[in-house]
Amino acid sequence: MLLSTTYRDKIKEALTLALPIIAGQVGQVLMGFFDTVQIGGLGHEYIAASGFANGLYWMTVLLGMGVLFAVSPLVSEAFGEGKGYKSIGILKSSLVVSAILTVVFMLVIWGLIAYLPLLKHSDTDNLLATKFLRIVNFSTGGIFFFMAGKQFLDGMGRTRIGMVITIGGLLLNIFLNWVLIYGKLGMPKMGIEGAAIATTTARIAMTIAILFFIWQDTLVKELRHEFRKHINESLSFIKPILVIGIPAGLQFFWEVAAFNAGQIMSGWISTEAEAAHMISIGLASITFMVLTGISAAGTIMIGYSLGAKDREGMRIAGNTVIMICVAFELVFAGIFFTCHGLLPYLYTDNAAVVSLASTMLILAAFFQISDGLQAVAAGALRGMQDVKFPAVIAFISYWLVMIPACYILAFPMHMGLQGIWIGFIIGLSLAAVLQLIRFRIMLRKVEL
Repeated sequence: MLLSTTYRDKIKEALTLALPIIAGQVGQVLMGFFDTVQIGGLGHEYIAASGFANGLYWMTVLLGMGVLFAVSPLVSEAFGEGKGYKSIGILKSSLVVSAILTVVFMLVIWGLIAYLPLLKHSDTDNLLATKFLRIVNFSTGGIFFFMAGKQFLDGMGRTRIGMVITIGGLLLNIFLNWVLIYGKLGMPKMGIEGAAIATTTARIAMTIAILFFIWQDTLVKELRHEFRKHINESLSFIKPILVIGIPAGLQFFWEVAAFNAGQIMSGWISTEAEAAHMISIGLASITFMVLTGISAAGTIMIGYSLGAKDREGMRIAGNTVIMICVAFELVFAGIFFTCHGLLPYLYTDNAAVVSLASTMLILAAFFQISDGLQAVAAGALRGMQDVKFPAVIAFISYWLVMIPACYILAFPMHMGLQGIWIGFIIGLSLAAVLQLIRFRIMLRKVEL
């Protein structure tokens, strides 16, 4: 009875932390979803090009975002130690890191735009993607500074603030898409460039909102006062952010880049296959964001227990988020199974695209559980500040196993888009098993 009560309390704590994060994460993905849906009225070529451009952009910036994922476990550890004032040093350092990341990744994306033809997509894809990326690149700083602020607040357990700001940004993005893509309220019809301007504006507005909240917040002001009293003890946290964040960023990069490679391969099959792939992966990404919210809650809870030197608390927190993950993913798998024929119509009524996307959603139902488990296990390991080995697991699972499997099944074995998605299932399942094994090992080895 004592154990079940403990788990009930942990489930409540995890959901209290996770639900606002989930809402915020889903809000971020829904920006891309509504970009694709709202631009879909211009034709399935625009769906493919929008997905192509967004995939390349996120593949790139997620490496930098992953670096900033180090902030929340460091903040939660500081509060677990009873030294919450250290979080101010972590925040200041994260803003410096964000500025550096902005310069680096904007230059990388400019370079990527110049070499788009090397990816062997259609001239239409390249033209439309170039138009989109040239504009949306100006939102890169907004993404990094918003992430730094959000991770700081999430690490404090104040997850609702990021949720509210993200939902506000989503609504602004949807409204501006309507105005700018199709030329409403006296504005010119701007097509895919309108979607890019809308997204960029929304991201910058979100960044201003979260940094303003942090600057004027009473609790943060108190922590700043405490930080000044202990300044010799907490000069800079750039090194620990990078030590944890770079491997964590690589882990995200290996995964996202591998999925983007699958998207590029879908473009080698046909424009219809690429559009179907983007529809299916877009829907799967929405459900995946729920799991990243649960994963983030696990990171925070385990980070707090690490600071408090509570090994049993780490074990219970990890087991709790894994159980919640399985429950959610079974529900999502059921939705994809039962609604696979209907969901693609949210994007398009092109019969060939809908037929292909419907089949992919059945396969998405299968990889839901593996995808969720690997994400939650990786989040638990980040809470323990174990990031190097998980990055190796990600590289092996996605680049040495998944991508070769996708290519072999799709082309030499002539399975087409279905082969790419079966390859996804193989890679994600391997990653899930290895990350869960690593979590069990680290529970015994972590130094407290």
